[in-house]
Amino acid sequence: MDFTLLSSLPEETQAIGERLGRQLRGDEVVLVSGELGAGKTVFVKGLAAGLDIPVAEVVSPSFVLMNLYAGRHDLYHFDLYRLGALPGDLENPLDECIGRGVLAVEWAQYLDASYFALPQAVAVAIEEEGDGRRRVTVRSALAHVKPV
Repeated sequence: MDFTLLSSLPEETQAIGERLGRQLRGDEVVLVSGELGAGKTVFVKGLAAGLDIPVAEVVSPSFVLMNLYAGRHDLYHFDLYRLGALPGDLENPLDECIGRGVLAVEWAQYLDASYFALPQAVAVAIEEEGDGRRRVTVRSALAHVKPV
């Protein structure tokens, strides 16, 4: 199911993430794309809250690549900003986390298209609309992912 929501405040972006997080069953790959400052980490904080993880624990893993949080389901939180697109001949560190919990990837636009084609993929694109507004578009073939 594909749907689009608008957000005017960081708190609204976080709330969208939280409502989506409440729907997750524990093996999804949430691919979050957007430009610098779009609200990707704010969205993932909400996703974590939806998984019963304290929001205060969630920080961007830009300098460590991945943070792991325990909640209703484990959350593997990756940030690819510093890595950019990985060469095809390198093993992708995301691969070992798929299916072990919810995998959330910021800067997912750097990933190969095959990740977006995974059956458990939930693609989230956050785009600036101007005046501080954001358009959050969610695409997934998963029946349990519904408009939030």
